Amino acid sequence: MQPINFYSRNYLLPLLSAFLLILSFPRINLGFLAWFSLLPLFFYCQRKGTSWKQCFLGGALLGFPLFLYLHAYMSLSVNFFLPPIYGYLLIIIAAVYSCLFTALFAAGFFFLLRGGKVYALSLGAPSLWVLLEKLRSAGLLGHTGGFLGYSQVDYGFILQNISLYGYWGLAFLMVLFQVIIFLAWQKAGRKLILPAVLFLLLFLCGSFLPSLFPEAQSQEPLRLVLFQGNIPQEEILDPALAVRNFTRYLTLSQKAFRQNSPLDLLIWPETVYSTNVGKCFPGAKDELALLAGKTQAAVLLGAMFTEETTGNVYNSIVLQKPGYTSWEMARYDKIHLVPLSEYFPFPDLVNDLLGLDITLGSYTPGTETHIFSLGKNNFAGIVCFESYFPRPALDLARRGAEHLFVLTNNAWFPDSTGLDQHARVAAIRAVETGLGVTQVANTGQTISYDYRGKKILHMPLQQEGFAFLETAFPHRLTLYRLWGDYFLYICLFLLLLSTGYPLQLLKPQ
Repeated sequence: MQPINFYSRNYLLPLLSAFLLILSFPRINLGFLAWFSLLPLFFYCQRKGTSWKQCFLGGALLGFPLFLYLHAYMSLSVNFFLPPIYGYLLIIIAAVYSCLFTALFAAGFFFLLRGGKVYALSLGAPSLWVLLEKLRSAGLLGHTGGFLGYSQVDYGFILQNISLYGYWGLAFLMVLFQVIIFLAWQKAGRKLILPAVLFLLLFLCGSFLPSLFPEAQSQEPLRLVLFQGNIPQEEILDPALAVRNFTRYLTLSQKAFRQNSPLDLLIWPETVYSTNVGKCFPGAKDELALLAGKTQAAVLLGAMFTEETTGNVYNSIVLQKPGYTSWEMARYDKIHLVPLSEYFPFPDLVNDLLGLDITLGSYTPGTETHIFSLGKNNFAGIVCFESYFPRPALDLARRGAEHLFVLTNNAWFPDSTGLDQHARVAAIRAVETGLGVTQVANTGQTISYDYRGKKILHMPLQQEGFAFLETAFPHRLTLYRLWGDYFLYICLFLLLLSTGYPLQLLKPQ
């Protein structure tokens, strides 16, 4: 086996793949390039004399700069508590971890390619990519940022495939398309007919069939107002400003009522009601009830909720209805906590090792989803980071939600690409579930998508204000809502089939 030459110009090929993918994501957003971005990596793995170790390294060279770029915004949140060096360390660790999956894909592509079977490569490579993306989203460090299909949010026609196959089908199609081009370049001939037919069949069905799915809407349209207080994170963290921050949303709500009355629902972002608000402004809940009574509009807001019996703290969404003095019965507690922030294993040990004295992982995860009701309308909410994942959005859709609100505080990441990345995943969740999805963010992006993933409202970034929206919560059934992640099982079977494993089991012993 030849030693790895770290100075070889051939390594420019996976770096070119990384460059094309970076151009595909915010803020450049040339998403069409993602349909060709893996080709340089494929040609790198195809070179004569390349070993699987070199392919593994090539995949890492693709992933590392890509995820450095995509994860760079994470360091901004750390800077509120720690010196910048810790933020740089965080994004390097995140990039190294994430690039392991692109490295594994490249190594797997090497073995499929060396097998010399067109069908095995055509089916195996897309399946491997999908399963590795799924694996990257699992566990303590699980994250979906930089998923290949997230680059397609601007292309509504393509995005419809998600309704049929879930997100995983879109990623499968994007990799399959590139494998077909690669094999055509290698002059695979007639053997490419079946993979090409498979791609066309899947793509056309995924693009056109969702338009035939049953659609519905509420009989009682709601008049909504979305609020963006634009409060910087350093002011949110200052206990002395807690009351001022809370009353800013009260004042904005009263102004919105004067301009747009009558209203049905006011939506505030994540953790507008915090522990500091509760301590410094004991009458905050009464003021909220007063606002709901005066406007005759319910208020959906993010709140830090402390359970009196256990002392557990939850990152919650609560609904204050007119005529009610308590929100405890209408509450959703965030289930998927942010790793190493809202959830942190062994926080005391980490503080001791690094010589720190900060609160880590103070939240308790919720245990079940919750549907809110207002008249004949049913809707639900999820909190911030949760929108990166298919669940709990899928569970809420199955339980009867007709619209989904994402309440978030993105002031942690000022004017960074993290805001763009987060907003775009709301479109993915909308097409998956067949529900409209509206994200309400303290500093932006406050944005709303219909069930097709089409943008219907977008507030300017980092500006205080509110936006009026009247909607009957139009929604449609999707195959993904019915069958969930069934496409993952298909990918697992196809990957095993491409290795010949199921056929080996059928052979007589």
